[in-house]
Amino acid sequence: MGHLRLGNLHKTRRWMQVIGMLDAGAGADEIASGALDASENAFFEASHDLGFKYTVWLLTQVALAAKKEGFRDELVRIGLDVPKTPGLFDILGAFTAHIDTRLDSEKTRTDISEMCQLAAVEALSERCIERSKTLFGVTPDTIRSAFKGLSTKKNFALLARDFFSRFTYRYLSYFLSREVPKHVGPKGALETIDQHGSFNEALALYCRQSAEIVREFSGGWYSKTAHQTGITEDDAGRFAFVALKKLASELKRERAEA
Repeated sequence: MGHLRLGNLHKTRRWMQVIGMLDAGAGADEIASGALDASENAFFEASHDLGFKYTVWLLTQVALAAKKEGFRDELVRIGLDVPKTPGLFDILGAFTAHIDTRLDSEKTRTDISEMCQLAAVEALSERCIERSKTLFGVTPDTIRSAFKGLSTKKNFALLARDFFSRFTYRYLSYFLSREVPKHVGPKGALETIDQHGSFNEALALYCRQSAEIVREFSGGWYSKTAHQTGITEDDAGRFAFVALKKLASELKRERAEA
């Protein structure tokens, strides 16, 4: 994944502590917090990643585009190559393709940028698929309405929560997926494949619950910045840094109180 890869943690003291947690059969929450401790610098650096900043910025622009009468024209203006009457998957596909083009043209593709790109598309899907359905099926108007719904303070906050929880899960899984399978089996902390699956589900849930900390902050930032000055890529980067800092603090707080 990516041209620039995240660092290798397997010989660091903090990563050895994570392995000790796995050996002891610790829960997903404790292991997730330990993995974040071991890779914290890279987690905070994510907000400076050009692909990360651009993806966060593009999320805000797609939501704002739906507030305009010419939704399709606004999507084209921000770089999404969509047909005249775009469907939901046309928009999601164009979103992905546009980021790919941007990263490839500037040679800035990284593991972080790919994680956040996937997290963004998943978050958009989760927020829009059900909203675009009606008793009469899916129409261009219901699709626009689904995306327009993201432009409110409340719903952008939910989109941001979904995005950051999915990004955090992918980030932690990047490191844990190399180690956790070694602990699956009759002599391991996770005796069966089903237990391995349950661990991954618990990790995803933990990331989602922890990402609640960024929900209210995200909605307020989006509403204020979009109204007062408009949202730039640099604004998106600063927002992402604060969000990741809050999220990391929440992961650590929950571990300390456990």
